[in-house]
Amino acid sequence: MNVLLGVGMLGTVSGFLGTFLAYLWPLRSGAATSDLLRGSAGEPLSLDALAINEGIVARNDLGKILIVRRPNDEFIGLQATCTHLGCTVAWNQDSEQVECPCHGARYNMIGEVLRGPAKLPLDRVEIIVDEAGLRGRPLS
Repeated sequence: MNVLLGVGMLGTVSGFLGTFLAYLWPLRSGAATSDLLRGSAGEPLSLDALAINEGIVARNDLGKILIVRRPNDEFIGLQATCTHLGCTVAWNQDSEQVECPCHGARYNMIGEVLRGPAKLPLDRVEIIVDEAGLRGRPLS
């Protein structure tokens, strides 16, 4: 009986320990292992992936990045995680604002808060176009 209780306790403790370690050191996904931006299917994003004034959320090593293509073929990049509670933001073509669908926060094109509840701006990301596709790097 004691052996059975000991095995049960060992299984419980190892389950909690495994979960704790997985939280501290998450496995990296093979979908985003560079600054190359990838779409939802894991494909590298090309220049033609976005129409004028269209926005898309892509991923790379920085996490989720919102990319907006402007009429002059300029690309704007922002971290796509709302600074309020971490929801994924989206581009609204009509208002030309970045919006959080969870609690209604709004940001302008450079990530500044226009309307709360978010208080901090979105971090900007440099978008680079090269032959491999679109790349996102921290704005220096």
